[in-house]
Formats: sequence, C-alpha cells, structure tokens
Amino acid sequence: MRDSAHLTTQADVTAGSAGEALPLRIGPYEILGLLGEGAMGRVYRAREAQPPREVALKVLQALGSSALSRFRREVEMLAQLEHPGIARLYAASDASSEAGGPPWLALEYVRGHDLLRHARERHLDLDARLRLLIDVCRAVHFAHGRGVIHRDLKPGNILVDDDGQPKVLDFGIARLADGWSRDVTQLGQVLGTVPYMSPEQLSGHSAQVDARSDVYALGCIAYELIGGRLPHPQLSTSTLFEAIDIVRHQAPEPLGRLAAAARGDLETVVMKALAGEPAQRYSSAAEFAADLERVRAHRPVEARPPTLGYLLARFVRRHRLASAAAAFSLLALVAASVVSLRLAWSEAAARREAEARAAEAGAVNGFLERMLVSADPERSQNDLTVRSVLDAAQAELGQAGLPPLAAARVSLTLATSLLRLGETARAEQLFGQSLQSLDPAAPLALRDALQVGQARALYTQQKYAAADALLLPLLQRTDPPLEKSIAIDARLAQAEGLLAQGKSAVAEELLRPLLKDAQTQLGESHALSLAISQNLGSTLRLAGRYDEAIALAQATLAAHLAKGGAEHPQTLKTRSLLGALYELKNDDAAAEAEFRGVLEVRTRVLGAAHPETTNAMQALASFQVRRGELDAGIALIHDVLEARRLRGEDSTPNNLLARNVLAYALEDQGRLAEAEAELRRVVAAQSRDGGPANAEAIGPRNNLAMLLLKQKRPADALVEFDALDKWMQANLPAGHPYFAIFASNRGECLAQLGRWQEARAVLEGAHAALAQKFGPAHERTRTAASRLAAVYRQLGEHARAAALDPVKAS
Repeated sequence: MRDSAHLTTQADVTAGSAGEALPLRIGPYEILGLLGEGAMGRVYRAREAQPPREVALKVLQALGSSALSRFRREVEMLAQLEHPGIARLYAASDASSEAGGPPWLALEYVRGHDLLRHARERHLDLDARLRLLIDVCRAVHFAHGRGVIHRDLKPGNILVDDDGQPKVLDFGIARLADGWSRDVTQLGQVLGTVPYMSPEQLSGHSAQVDARSDVYALGCIAYELIGGRLPHPQLSTSTLFEAIDIVRHQAPEPLGRLAAAARGDLETVVMKALAGEPAQRYSSAAEFAADLERVRAHRPVEARPPTLGYLLARFVRRHRLASAAAAFSLLALVAASVVSLRLAWSEAAARREAEARAAEAGAVNGFLERMLVSADPERSQNDLTVRSVLDAAQAELGQAGLPPLAAARVSLTLATSLLRLGETARAEQLFGQSLQSLDPAAPLALRDALQVGQARALYTQQKYAAADALLLPLLQRTDPPLEKSIAIDARLAQAEGLLAQGKSAVAEELLRPLLKDAQTQLGESHALSLAISQNLGSTLRLAGRYDEAIALAQATLAAHLAKGGAEHPQTLKTRSLLGALYELKNDDAAAEAEFRGVLEVRTRVLGAAHPETTNAMQALASFQVRRGELDAGIALIHDVLEARRLRGEDSTPNNLLARNVLAYALEDQGRLAEAEAELRRVVAAQSRDGGPANAEAIGPRNNLAMLLLKQKRPADALVEFDALDKWMQANLPAGHPYFAIFASNRGECLAQLGRWQEARAVLEGAHAALAQKFGPAHERTRTAASRLAAVYRQLGEHARAAALDPVKAS
C-alpha cells in the first residue's frame, strides 16, 4: 500500500484513479471515500451500521491464488493482534464466503496524523517523542510475540490518534515467523519500503528476516523522528542495487551530530538498533523500548558502543590515513599486554630482554596516553573519538580473554584516560576492579600505580577519607620503596587532594619540595614536573602571591611550548592560568591577550561549537564582565549559553557558572530582577541535582543572597544563607575557605536585620579564620574586619572597633 493509506488528513477521493466511480457498498459497509490504493488493492473509508462506526475497509483487487493466500494469512495474523497500539481487525471475508464479492478486511479507522506529522505539528519535545517510540516498540513486540513480523514499518504506517496513542497499521506484507509458505513469499523477493528496510531485507534474504529486521526499521523511525532526516537519505531515490551498496558500505551519520540532545546514551541506543549486522542490534523491540525508557529516566543503558574492532573496520573504509594512528594505538595496547606476559614469565636468563621490552612498552603506552589526552574528548567531526575508543576498548576488555596481568596494564591506561576526561566514577571502578583481579605475584609497581590512580579518582569525587586510606600507606612504605615516578605521582595526588579540600597552605608545603625532587629525578620537562608546577602556581594564586605564581606559570608555559607546541591542551591550560593571574595583578592588556589567544587556538583547531572553545569563550566573557565591558561580555556569554543549549548542556555545572557570570553583568547594569531570575534558575537546577557539583558551584547561592542584600531584602537573603550553610556542610571538608568567606557575608546579613549579637559572633569567627587563612592584609580579611567594626560600634564597643577600623572609628 502507499503511504497515504489510512491517512485521514487527506481529502477523501470520490472516484478511482481513472475516473472510476466508487462502489456504493461492499458487503455490509457503505463506501464513503477512497483512502489509498496499491498493487494489491484499495483501502476505503466506510461506514458500518451495526455497531455504528467508521472503518478502514481493505479490499483485495488481485484475485490470483498467491494474493488470495497472502490475504487469508493477513486475516489470521491480525486476528491475534488485540493491542491498543495496533489497528484492530473488526471483520473479514474472502471470495469463497461471499459469492461474487471481493475479499475484504474491516479495520479500525484511526483519526489522526502519521508519526512525523504529529510530532512536527504538536511541537513535541524530545521526551514526548521518546514516549511515542516506546509505545510503538511495545506494540511491535506484542506482534512479534505472536509470531508476526511486520516487514514494512515506517512513519506512514504509524498513526497517532487524538489521544496521543500511536497505532501501527498495515501488516499486509507481514509473514509468520514460523510455518510460512514459499508460495507466498518467494526467496529473493523484496517486500517493504526501501529507506526503512534492513540490509537483509534489501538483499532479498527472506530466511534471515526476523524480529531484528523490524528493530532496524524502528531504529530508522527513531533516527528520523529525533534527527529530522533518514539515516540514509539517498535511499529515497536510489535503485535497489544502489541501496544495497549504500547500507553495506556507508554508516549513518551519528545521531548526535543532527540533534545535540541525542548525544551520549540516546545516540548509542538508536545506533545500536541501526546496526548493519542483525547480531549487533537489539534482539527484540522490547529491549529497544527498555533502553529508550532508561534514557528517559537518566539511568544506565544496556546498549554499549560497537566493539573496537567493529569501529576500526568501519572507520578504515572512510579514513585510511587517520586509521593508521588508531591502528598504532591499538598495537600499543597489544604490545603492552605481550610485554606484560613476558614480565610475568621472566626468568634470570630472560630478565635483560624483558626489561628492554618493558621500557619499549612504557614508551608505546606513553604515546597512547598522550594521544588520548591530546585528542578531542567530545563527538567532533571524526567518527573515532577518544571517548568512543575508550568505550569500545573497555567493552572489549572484558571479552578479550587477556591474562590478568595484561588486562591490568591495559586497564591502567584506560582508567587514567577516563580520569583525565572527567569520567571519575568509571575510572575509580576500573582502577578498583584491576586491583582486585591482580595476582599476588604481580609486579608491585603495577599495583602501586593502580592504587595511586584510584586514590586520585576518589579525591576528585570528594571521597577524601577513602582516598587517604589508599594513598597514605603507600607514601609511608619504605621497604620496598616506590619507584621514582610513582612516588612523585603519589605525592602529587596527595597535594591535589589537599587543594580539593581547600587546604592550600598544606598543599604548598608539599608541592615546593616535590617540584624540586621531580625536576631533579625526572627532568624539568617531564609531564609530572610540569603538572606539579601548574598545581603550585594555582596554590600561589589562591594565597595571593601573584608575582611568584606568574613567574612559575611563565616557566611552565615555556616548557609546555618546547615540549608540546602552541596548540597542546596543557599549553592552553597554562595560558588560561596566566590570564587569570595577569588579571589579578590588574594587567588587563596581558590578561586579555592570553584569554583571546586561547580562544583563537581553540576556535581554529576545534571549531567554534566545540566544548573547549565555549569554555574559552566563557573565560573571556567573565574577564570582560569583571573589567566592566558589560555589553560585550553579555553578548559573548549568550553565545556560550546558546551553544550549550544546542548540545543539550543547559544544566551542566559549567553552564550554570556561565549563568552566574551573566547575573553579575546584569547586576552591574542595574537589572537586578533579571539577575535574580538567572541566579534562582541556577540554584533551582542545582537543587534538582541534589546540590552543587563541586566547591566552585556553591558560589551562585551566595551571590543570590548578596544580591538580595543589595535590594534591602535581608530576611530573604538569610533564607539563602541558611540553605548555603547546609550545602557547605554536605559538600566541603572542615576548614575550607568558603566557610569563613560566606560566614562574613552571613554576618553582614544578620547586621542588616539588627541581630547584632548574632552578627558579632559570626563575624568574629569569620574574621579570625580569614586572617589565619589569608593574612590580615588580604581583601577578604579587611572586609570582614570592616563589617565587625561596624557591629562593635552599634554595640558601643568603640575601642574594639578602632582596633579593627581606626579610620571609621575616629
């Protein structure tokens, strides 16, 4: 049948295609109009008297034995399909039961539009489209459970009624999964609609057509409903032989490139349904529906990206030059595994050779890690991205059958790369699994490296006690001692953990001697030496020692430029740090040069829409806002917000911080109501996610409270300060600087409310903590002192006020 069959949106036809008059009646039905026709027959809109209802009357025109056999089979199948998502069969007749009359089927008449038109005209959001797809999948699975394969699923065969219920139509070319007749469907005969047909259907391999063929068609429908176009648009105009060649040798464009909101799990799920090989697809429509439901619920999906071998095979066909690098990376893992085995089996006679091979493996793995860190961690314009390689390699690792030692070495590389990409929970799990699987006789250095990696992943997730429990015994061990590089990395991980807890002074005490040790033992240009230098620079910035921090960052930048070049990610990261330091020193020209330089490189190398480019845009916009270039900063931050909205990243922690910057700018323009709305939007999003994602994300709630103070609404501000205190207690370790900084603000709020004794107690504690943390001359300490002096004056304690603020006390 044509796609127009059953559609109620088209005007009814009153005559056949050749001007032929419509019959008045067929059987017990009054004919009202022609809905559609095809090679096998026509579909009329008709009226039944008892019970009174309209039906879609499908009439068979071809009276040959093959067509009649197919018709009777359709009746048999449809009679089994009583489901709300399938158009019902009311009655049927064949020529033998009604002398001289044509065979017919009386089907449920669905008032509605086809799936795509319904979604388009109702402006359905992604979640509503997923609900429709899930309903369709479940209806198709119901049919599969009764041995019925549709074989011609497409949007035109799915109507959505006025209640939003999708109905699957036209099982006219379906076949029974069992007991089918070769007289009905000849081997090699192609039945279906080409753009939605699976490769096995296009090839005419009827024996291979099963439920997974319908899953493929459902994948096509999902792809088109979400992405706005077919997986292979050219199939609509291609010949059958061209179509076979296309689906065999061309992979559909990843769905996330067409619809940013589909990136991640949804793309993985839909592309799995569209796999060229049936074994790679979901085995049932119910499994497809279940994973779509998991996407809606933001739960882990069962689908996994294609295996590494499958990805590479597809990639090589289109990008032979790029695939050489990927192949070398894969060889790096294999080489590491082989050498691991030699290390495990080495005897005295082979020790020298094994050590040489170990050194070679270290170099190869080093290259692999550098490649993974330097490459694009998001879905860019290449099919083989860092994330897809890691996902495929991790999925393949469990099935590769590698010996535990070899698997552990591969896991170390994968988990380290996952950690660098921000996949902290996955990294922690992989580190831990590898540690547990190690044989007691495994090399101690491998165990130590895995343990340091797991501790670092725990620190990043704010699991400080668990991280210390792993790391401190390593640091205290003297027999046998840690290898040099592992010992330095363990000390660096400890310092990073202290910085995450806000203990910057203690971290600095560790980082200074550590930097000297690393430069002496590993070299000034070693990756660990540069990482330590960068962490020490950040620590000095927090302490307000900007000149020293700038000198160190400049030296680190020179080393990065010499080692990795101007476009290396670590080079750009150091330039961003320098920009922030120059700004703190009020050297706006130098700061702007760094921010703009980073943005120029990111845009040129990665493109304007890449996540790292939008991060650089956000840094420049923040600088412009702080410098008072409000119009320019607001325009740029709006570009950032729009780019992330298109990628489905509206509520990510970094984007919420961008909205915080926008609120600053709006406040400085006097647009206080708009600024408050932005900050409340940020806080609401954080509250829905269970609180702030990290320490930096706590700031917007403080900013909201301070904005309310600015509007002379201290009671409202205190509500936010109370909630802010709960957030800090839940997310920050004791002694974090934010406790003192925000306590100073809370004290100001209490003072505005006239609660002087409470304000005094809060501000005395905040002032003492800030003086200890930053020193008496620091801006934050002076602000707290000024606020406390004002409270002392209100309480009549002028001598105390004079000691803190002699100018105002005089």
